[in-house]
Order: sequence, then structure tokens, then C-alpha cells
Amino acid sequence: MATEAPAAPDAPEAKPTPVDPRLKVLKKFHGKFLPKGVLRTRQAALMTRWNSGEDHGGVTVEELKALLSDWRGTREKPPRKPPAA
Repeated sequence: MATEAPAAPDAPEAKPTPVDPRLKVLKKFHGKFLPKGVLRTRQAALMTRWNSGEDHGGVTVEELKALLSDWRGTREKPPRKPPAA
């Protein structure tokens, strides 16, 4: 039988590094193809800045959320007409 050694009481608990909140929004665009026009150029500009260096070009969560909400707004279906009675 294998017995596990008890953890050292002096060892500090390893805390996971906080996840960048921008990644949660950015991954929603992964593999998506935005329509030609303003949205695609905005995404291309943001991705160029994102890939520019360690600090990700200063891209903010607000910029990513604004692009996501604008993109979702273009994908909304028009409301259904009520059936004629």
C-alpha cells in the first residue's frame, strides 16, 4: 500500500495567477469571421495591437466588449410579425 506523505505545514499555498479578463472577451472572436466593413477593420486593428507586445498594445476590456456588442447587434434577427388573426 502506498501512503501519501502529509504536506509540509510551512509550505505556502500556491495561488493561481489571475486570468486576464480581456482573454474571456477575446476568445469569443476566435475562429469567427466578421463581415466586411467597419467591424472587421476594428477587429483587425485591435488584433494588430494585441499581438504587438507583452502588454498587448494597451487593448482594454471596454474596447473588446464594445466590439463584441456591436457585432452581436448586427447578428440580431428582426422581430417576428404577429400572425394575422
